[in-house]
Amino acid sequence: MSDVLANAEEDDLWITLQIHPNIVAIADMKGLAGIVMIGGREPQEDTLEKAKKENVTIMLTKMPAFGLSGKLYAMGLSGTKDDAEGI
Repeated sequence: MSDVLANAEEDDLWITLQIHPNIVAIADMKGLAGIVMIGGREPQEDTLEKAKKENVTIMLTKMPAFGLSGKLYAMGLSGTKDDAEGI
């Protein structure tokens, strides 16, 4: 979470194993596009409630982070805004 706090930028997508409500607070504070929970993890009930209240999108996948990141990259999404600009 500290890496997201320090480095995430507005509209980034957060891929994580974490399922607790603190991720919603961070996503909301940083203005992230959403949170993807990987590996078949399910959010805690209070995490869902907080996400609904804060209007933070949570998505779920059974894929591991590496596979999901590769698929997103193949679709044209890059890791950083600098990557997207060809820097």
